[in-house]
Amino acid sequence: MSRKDAAIAAALALAAAVALGGLLFGDSAGAAWPGRPGPVVYVAVTPGDYRYSYETHGLRVLRPGVLGSERQLTTDPTDSDPQVSPEGRTVVFSREVEGEGGSSVSAIFAIRIDGSGLTQLTDGVGYGEPSFYPSGNSIALVGPGRDGNPDLYSMSLNGSRLRPIVSTPGAERAPTVSPNGRQIAFECVPPEPHSGHQNICSMRPDGSHRRNLTPRLGQNDEPKDPDFSPSGRLIAFSLHPGTAADIFTVRSDGSRMRALTNRGPRGGRTYPHAVGYALPAFSPAGGSLVAVARPGNGPRVVRIKLGEPKHPQPIGAVLLGSSPIWATG
Repeated sequence: MSRKDAAIAAALALAAAVALGGLLFGDSAGAAWPGRPGPVVYVAVTPGDYRYSYETHGLRVLRPGVLGSERQLTTDPTDSDPQVSPEGRTVVFSREVEGEGGSSVSAIFAIRIDGSGLTQLTDGVGYGEPSFYPSGNSIALVGPGRDGNPDLYSMSLNGSRLRPIVSTPGAERAPTVSPNGRQIAFECVPPEPHSGHQNICSMRPDGSHRRNLTPRLGQNDEPKDPDFSPSGRLIAFSLHPGTAADIFTVRSDGSRMRALTNRGPRGGRTYPHAVGYALPAFSPAGGSLVAVARPGNGPRVVRIKLGEPKHPQPIGAVLLGSSPIWATG
């Protein structure tokens, strides 16, 4: 499922500011629903006026391997966090709107994947980073919490029944719901003075049985962007900081954490490496994922096969973009 409901965290150090003060690579991913692979929805990106600067131009849709299939879905430059419903018909996303006193806040919108039926679901204080539940009738999302830190909420797709899932003094971000609906994975950050110890956590949809899935990571490792595989057995996430970001996988019970990109012979990361990767999102078929590659000349949407992690393939013709999500088709 961006950090635009608070300050958007940049996932790669060379990413620069884009339109309306947002930063690229701070959006989040969501669960991949099992089924036939369909289109990829992503945030459109173009180079900015300065070196290493980029601008966003709303959401676009592309069918991988189908020439001429790319089309514009939305045009607001603040649109981010696209997530597609299990049946592939509805896209929810975050957009900046005017809040109280003229300030800018993040709100949740929904639109059909054919571009019709644009609807604003939240207003007032900032909400963002939506992720569908398997029913397709409700979403998990991030909203205001204690001490200015974000908490997790659930809400019906029509904007009703907004309820807190969990509220702690720390921060909970980027929720993703497992395909069977029994588990939510998310970024978990303890309150000060331990806020450097970010991890990927999981819990049941009622907020119970919370656990840390990445306890072996060190301080300032910054795991982000969790995404469930269609089977629900694997969670992909990106491990930061800086341009050395890579995609890792871990089982949904927290076991067998492994590097996927820039992987050495023993499973760990190799250094130095020229390309960093972030924002993974599984294919509905489960054998590959899309992610954002940062080779130094712009964020590119690529496909990474789990069996061939060293050879990512571009999606489309050298496609500049961010926050890809692979819909069922």
